[in-house]
Amino acid sequence: MSAEKKKPIFFDMKHSNNAARVRLWIMLKDGMQDEIETKMLEYADLQSEEFIKVNPLKKVPGFIRDDGVCVPESAVILKYLEDEYADRTPSFQPATAKGRQHMELVIRMHDLYIASPNCTAPGFSHSQGAMYLSYGWHGEARGMDLKTRAAKFAEIWKQLNFLNENIVGPYICGDAITLADMTWYPTTIFMEFMLPRVYGWPNVFKETEGPLPTLAKWWTVVSEQPAFKTVRQQIWEFWEEMEGKGQFKPILEEIAADTEGFKFKYP
Repeated sequence: MSAEKKKPIFFDMKHSNNAARVRLWIMLKDGMQDEIETKMLEYADLQSEEFIKVNPLKKVPGFIRDDGVCVPESAVILKYLEDEYADRTPSFQPATAKGRQHMELVIRMHDLYIASPNCTAPGFSHSQGAMYLSYGWHGEARGMDLKTRAAKFAEIWKQLNFLNENIVGPYICGDAITLADMTWYPTTIFMEFMLPRVYGWPNVFKETEGPLPTLAKWWTVVSEQPAFKTVRQQIWEFWEEMEGKGQFKPILEEIAADTEGFKFKYP
């Protein structure tokens, strides 16, 4: 006997870049805001018994299919949704095998080298975490030393250059928005907010004649799309709040005390 079908549920957090890619898909795919229930979580909700059943790693996004099966991991959720609702428009995958290969590569580079620690043990963090995690604010389990932070900043710069070199234009894979745009854009809002004001970078996302011109042109085009503009505002507001609470102060103090000359400002 098949399981009774219920309305799918998406578990989101306002500032999560990995959840925001699924949020964008739901906003942009015809009819999905009515067909998929969204639960916007706070940090405390991640520890609840209800959510641990959805994602035992206690992080968003999470998704419950219409048959009750729980699905973690943003890339997996997105691919499932795009397959499950393939009859809905618009499609967010390129029409050719070569185009889809390009999309998958760009997504994979983001997920492996920017947005995932690739380890669930305490003390490991993603490259993006170098922008905002610290011993002073997050404790030993999530903070990092300056050498590690500097290495992760070098990785961020490396991957931004990769993206700059692999944008077809005007969107990452060409003339239409794909899952690759949904994946990278929310993460760039973290960078747009933190890299200039905390680490002294130029705003590489707005300087179309700057060090990453193709990236800046893509970012400018995508930022004008209403759904992307909404997600940018949501993420930006969260980081404004955290800046006001002092989250970046321990990092600034650590960098000010650096005697090794580690590099945090690029290019």
